Amino acid sequence: MISAIATQGRYSSSDWVTQYRMLYSDTGRNWKPYHQDGNIWAFPGNINSDSVVRHDLQHPVIARYVRMVPLDWNGEGRIGLRIEVYGCSYWADVINFDGHVVLPYRFRNKKMKTLKDVIALKFKTSESEGVILHGEGQQGDYITLELKKAKLVFSLNLGINQLGPIYGHTSVMTGSLLDDHHWHSVVIERQGRSINLTLDRGMQHFRTNGEFDYLDLDYEITFGGIPFSGKPSSSSRKNFKGCMESINYNGINITDLARRKKLEPSNVVRLFTPK
Repeated sequence: MISAIATQGRYSSSDWVTQYRMLYSDTGRNWKPYHQDGNIWAFPGNINSDSVVRHDLQHPVIARYVRMVPLDWNGEGRIGLRIEVYGCSYWADVINFDGHVVLPYRFRNKKMKTLKDVIALKFKTSESEGVILHGEGQQGDYITLELKKAKLVFSLNLGINQLGPIYGHTSVMTGSLLDDHHWHSVVIERQGRSINLTLDRGMQHFRTNGEFDYLDLDYEITFGGIPFSGKPSSSSRKNFKGCMESINYNGINITDLARRKKLEPSNVVRLFTPK
């Protein structure tokens, strides 16, 4: 995890960079520019070859590879850049989904009735379609997070009322180009009908339709797809193909349970720790 960068010019010369960008990657093939204040960030560089200019990142990044792109440099010299990167080791268990895997978290009492939910995870994929998580109940309640055309779609229904299930359905779309094979973080916070949906630090606040506050789910919530149940919704949607990490459902570390083989997947889930 990278938290700061310091630069100098070439020792005792006229070679230094006055402005640069930082790209980062965990594969060495797909690169992502560092963003700050909603923009691709250009770091101010040096004014001579000897002084050190340090920047503490507003948002630390997780990466295995870093690339610096000079944008401007001293006109009386050439590009010269000495770099020091600050941070710490980052270890995370990553679950690989191959498009056929569904990882269920089964409830102890077969039913889960909640007024408040907090769900967080990170995902990475090169596919534009796929169900990330899903849960449903016999009273018409459901919760689904999925990718559609490389955008994130969150759907929620807190139950059927006298006007029927359509009235209670709420769907919100956010983000774009999420099939870029970079890590994206999602946090869903619900208090009754009030929802905060955060994607990569960009938050949307909204209220659900309908008149109910509790989410009633039966048996399980699944990650990576919808178990086949014979319903049209379970066969018409694609399973997620890619990686997830740091899955947390209402304080329960799903990733850790999978690592310790405390969950029974509907198919084989490969879990690994990046080198």
